[in-house]
Amino acid sequence: MSLNHRVVLARRPTSLPVESDFALDAAPAPTPAAGQILVRTLYVSIDPGMRGWLLDAPNYSAPVPVGGPMRSFGIGEVAESHNPAYAVGDLIVGMTGWQEWVVLDPTDVQRRIPAGSGPLSAHLGVLGLTGLTAYVGMLEIGAPQPGETVLVSTAAGAVGSVAGQLAAIAGARTVGLTGSEEKRRLLLDRFGFDAAINYRSEPDLAAAIGRECPTGVDVYFDSVGGSMLDAALQHVNVGARVPVCGTIGLPPGAVADGPRPERTILVKRLRVQGFIATDHFDRFDEIAGRLTDWLDSGRLTHLEEIAPALADAPGALVRQLAGENLGRSLVRIAADQPLSLSRP
Repeated sequence: MSLNHRVVLARRPTSLPVESDFALDAAPAPTPAAGQILVRTLYVSIDPGMRGWLLDAPNYSAPVPVGGPMRSFGIGEVAESHNPAYAVGDLIVGMTGWQEWVVLDPTDVQRRIPAGSGPLSAHLGVLGLTGLTAYVGMLEIGAPQPGETVLVSTAAGAVGSVAGQLAAIAGARTVGLTGSEEKRRLLLDRFGFDAAINYRSEPDLAAAIGRECPTGVDVYFDSVGGSMLDAALQHVNVGARVPVCGTIGLPPGAVADGPRPERTILVKRLRVQGFIATDHFDRFDEIAGRLTDWLDSGRLTHLEEIAPALADAPGALVRQLAGENLGRSLVRIAADQPLSLSRP
């Protein structure tokens, strides 16, 4: 272990990233100091929030530095420990970045993966930050009740597909928004949505939402913002809840134009709440345990798309931001890990 192969940010994008914004390099392998652990990266995640991490603009975390490894969550195996809380062989989820080896402080570790707790790769998806985001946003902020109508944006994506299934477990009627006919069928046939809308084929998205939500919308799970949020707000009921976990529909680094929502928020007495899943790490094990129970019982399903090698990470990000991926997007870093651990 003399070299650490990494994917680094070669230049800062000003809009959506392209593959040439990144470069593959090799640096000396890191050495842990007292209190630290050396981790061999097994899988890394591809997340929509990476678009914001790359821009030199205000965000909830500092921009990825040019020349540094791309920031990402990952699953890793402890290879060397100088911390009594971790043993060699422990599997952890933490901020590994796009690289083969990383030194982590305990504060960089989200959680230790319990033995036998579902497929390993699922801990970057339905049992990981994806599941945590869907659970907090849907069940705690959205709080759907039996018989209510829940509308989910990017519903065929990793977070949206879990959020919709959690709404169904709570007894709500679920309607998903997605960007292709293939994904619309996926929502109906695999994830069990009651109705689904391909927004790209609808000349009037607001009218389509009204058609599929004839009694109005009680919860709108928003990870998009922009014109999609504008269309959804035309159909919210009095007292509706709008959990907001993303703004991928807004132009990168720019101020969006659009209708002002204040009157709708007031008249419909809406609760609009933004949230960041990392604020809820103290409850990760509790929530992951509940999601594991639903996964094991068959009430919850998931879909993964796993790229085979570190060098494929930039392309996987470009695919996701273009809406071309199906399910949770991951990259396999360690060659001895299986390409797919998806459940049927």
